[in-house]
Amino acid sequence: MKAVAVVSGGPDSMGYAAVWKSRGFAIHPIVFDYGQKGKKEVEILGRLCPKLGFEKEVRVDLSSLSRLWPNTQLTDPSIRVESEYARNVVVPLRNGVFLMVAAAYADSLGADHLLYGAHLSDSARRGTGGEPLYPDCTPEFASALEDAVNKGRFSGTPIKIHSPAIEGLTKDRLLRMAYDVMGDLIFETWSCYLSGDVHCGACESCSNRRKAFAAAGIEDKTRYEH
Repeated sequence: MKAVAVVSGGPDSMGYAAVWKSRGFAIHPIVFDYGQKGKKEVEILGRLCPKLGFEKEVRVDLSSLSRLWPNTQLTDPSIRVESEYARNVVVPLRNGVFLMVAAAYADSLGADHLLYGAHLSDSARRGTGGEPLYPDCTPEFASALEDAVNKGRFSGTPIKIHSPAIEGLTKDRLLRMAYDVMGDLIFETWSCYLSGDVHCGACESCSNRRKAFAAAGIEDKTRYEH
C-alpha cells in the first residue's frame, strides 16, 4: 500500500506520515520549496526521511510562486515574522496548491492515499462563528479538493485525502501519536518560520510547538534560541 505525504519537515506532517508508516503504508514524501523563509525545513526533512524509513523524497521547486504571495510573513522579506497569530501568516491556498500537485504525483505513482499534516488546532475559529485560522486546513476544504481531484482523473480507485483534522486530532494529540512511533526523532523536526541554527523560540510556530509538547505531556527537548 502506498501513500503520498505532503511534508514540510515539521512535527505535524512528518509525525502524521510516520503514523501512517506504522499502519503498514509505504510513504512517498513530497516537499515544496515555495520561497519560504524557513527553508531549513527542507534540509531537516532530507535527513529525517531515511531515518523514518520513508521512500526517497521528491522535491518540487515552486520558489517562483513567492511572487504571487506578497504581504505574507512566510514569503515576503519586507514583512516581519510575528510572535502571535496574524492573518498575514497564512499563505493563501498554499495547501491547495501543494495537494493538487501531490495528487498528480499520487495518480502517476498509483497511490490511492494522500496525506497532509493539518490538524484541528489549525481549523479553530477566531471568535464565535468566525473564520478558521487556516481555512485550507479544515476537513471541509480537504473534502472539496478530494472531490475536485477525482473529477479530474480517469475512473478507477479514487484518491483519498487524509489529515489529522479529518481524524479528529488536535496538535497535541497528533504529537502524542507521533512520539509513540518516532521517539526522540520528533525533536529533530523543524517548526520555526526562520532558518537559524536552532529554533528561534519567538515566532508563533515555535510557541505552538512548545505548547503542544506541554499539552501532550512530552518533555520538549527542542533547542530554542529564546
